[in-house]
Amino acid sequence: MADKVVTYRTDIIEDGSGKYRWVYELPMLKSFFLLFEVWKVLLLAALIVGILLSVLVLIAGDGLKDVLFSFEMAGLVLGILLVLSIPAYWIVTKANNGKYTVLFEMDDSGIDHIQIKTDKAKALDALTVFVGLLAGARTTTAAGLLSASGGSLYSRFSNVKRIKADRKNNRILVDGTLIRNRVYIDDGNFDFVYDYIVRHCPQAKIS
Repeated sequence: MADKVVTYRTDIIEDGSGKYRWVYELPMLKSFFLLFEVWKVLLLAALIVGILLSVLVLIAGDGLKDVLFSFEMAGLVLGILLVLSIPAYWIVTKANNGKYTVLFEMDDSGIDHIQIKTDKAKALDALTVFVGLLAGARTTTAAGLLSASGGSLYSRFSNVKRIKADRKNNRILVDGTLIRNRVYIDDGNFDFVYDYIVRHCPQAKIS
């Protein structure tokens, strides 16, 4: 069987089957988006808990004073968790050598945001080996790359509702109904990735 043709676009690798891959490294102490995302989740969780407790209090026949107390307790727990999240973020940052390294995989169907636990050099080596062997139809090496993965967030283009370009931060926001994805790309490839995403999401609002 003939080898697939492997095409390189600067830091983007295209494996010949229409799938593009690249690795981006983000300094965690200069970009606190991960911490902010944690805070959003904690705030939503505290709000839900407060509402549920208030409903239970009302069902039990207690007064408005007890309802307010339920929200106060939820707020207190939220405050404690927010404070604890700061040193926790520092610990996670040190564990990742101060960097958030992510592998992006993009094709006609969507884009996958995959955290890599290794540093950028190792991630790039793994990516190069993977794609090089893929060109020879030896796909079993995918397991080696996946073993370094720390989590994944996939955006299907058919579900994307809004796309926002943030060139200053090398970021493209890809928002769906339930999935909010952040796509990071260097200056030289920003227009290519942005145009590709917009072209495959005709129903999305562009901002």
